[in-house]
Amino acid sequence: MWLEFKSLPLVISLLALLVMTMLVPAMYGLLFGEVYQGRTFLYAVLLGSFSLTFIWLAVKNNPKPSKRHTDLWSLLAFFIVFPIVLAVPFQESLETGKIIDAYLDLVSVITTTGLKVYPDSYLTVTLVVWRVCLGWICGFLMWVFAWSIFAPLNLGGFELLEIKSNQKAASKKGFIDRGRLPSEKFWSEAVRLAPIYIGITVFCSIALLISTREPGFAVLRAMSTVATFGIYLPGEGARGFTGELILVIVMMVALSRATFSGQFSKKKCFELLLDREFRLGLAIFFCSTIIIFCLTLKTEFEFSQVLKVLWGACFTSISFLTTTGLVSEFLPADFITFIKANLILSALAMFGGGVATTAGGIKLLRIYILSIHCKTEVHHLLSPARVITGQNDLKVKNYNNAMLACVFFMVFILSFALITLGLSLTGSSVNEAATLTLGTITNTGPIIDQFKVSSVPIIEFEFLAKIILVVSMALGRIEVLALLALLNPDIYS
Repeated sequence: MWLEFKSLPLVISLLALLVMTMLVPAMYGLLFGEVYQGRTFLYAVLLGSFSLTFIWLAVKNNPKPSKRHTDLWSLLAFFIVFPIVLAVPFQESLETGKIIDAYLDLVSVITTTGLKVYPDSYLTVTLVVWRVCLGWICGFLMWVFAWSIFAPLNLGGFELLEIKSNQKAASKKGFIDRGRLPSEKFWSEAVRLAPIYIGITVFCSIALLISTREPGFAVLRAMSTVATFGIYLPGEGARGFTGELILVIVMMVALSRATFSGQFSKKKCFELLLDREFRLGLAIFFCSTIIIFCLTLKTEFEFSQVLKVLWGACFTSISFLTTTGLVSEFLPADFITFIKANLILSALAMFGGGVATTAGGIKLLRIYILSIHCKTEVHHLLSPARVITGQNDLKVKNYNNAMLACVFFMVFILSFALITLGLSLTGSSVNEAATLTLGTITNTGPIIDQFKVSSVPIIEFEFLAKIILVVSMALGRIEVLALLALLNPDIYS
């Protein structure tokens, strides 16, 4: 059965997985009194299962050869097309709003953006539980996408990593192992990474349960944090210092792939500080903590209050750096009203986390390579005799990596400007459009609600504005270079 499932086309197996996630709200609703919603999702699971079974039978004896970028098309369908299927029962359960609102909300969940589309009163406990579970599963799939799709194609930041020459030769052909189907490689990576992802979630859940004594919220907050999915949980109590400390430890995983994977690096635990992404992430974390602390500190604070503000700055910095988007409860209530604080949080969200993690943003590895290249160029200006020659392979490789990072950065800024312009043309102010673009393209949706730049809720936006937000969130996950490689492989090669 498992071998048969692994051999299915990736589009069918991924959609089947998302359909099976609707069993969670179906069981929860039927068991806890929300019968209508539970029945709606149960019917959706049955209908989806029958439809996918017929599709599987139709394509079972008609295999087609896998092309180089087939997986990228599956990835695009995962973020753009699959939410349409899930939006139908979701909209039926809400009994309010429009289908485009349900579609926008589910794209936000699948991309782990956490964009707040509906007011809190619209969502029942059954829907909240399902959205968290769906976001948690999709966060895990981000890991699998990175290692099974982006790594063989040298995309998503992997083009900047040091990979063995034989793997490079294979990646130019499209896959590291040509003997297996793309779906088989995908699910093999899923089996390899699943114990790590589940183990981190279980650790965080148990630790939060001991700290907060709230089983339901402990599990939901653990699942959302592991996926860097900063969703708001209605009725959640205070996390306290211990609860936030646990979340900080978990969010550290999103700073670098070296924290959970050893495929490209066999560093031991005590050698983690040698990782470039992790070191840069810690440096940015400490600098932003000091800046936020200085912005919020007041002269009349007592010593205990100073320590609380310092910790609040620490938690908020790492949260936005990993694009989770949670704000510490120890910061002053008027913290977000500081314009300088908004700039710091915006910069942290744009930097993002590590390559092949659940975090969004530009990625720390690209920031590191660009900073090293800038340092090298300054040295060249001071010492013109120091030039790059073909005899120094290391310098040539660093130069090529810097060019790739620079190209991504420029295309990222261009995309940011175009999305901002599109939202402005739909009626949003420039400030509001820029904040919406920042929150969606970096997959840090809570930043929009925290900044409070819009007086109009997202559910009341125009249809075209919602479509632009969907494109922005999907683009933030797929990344611009991957989209270019999908549309025209010769450009990227």
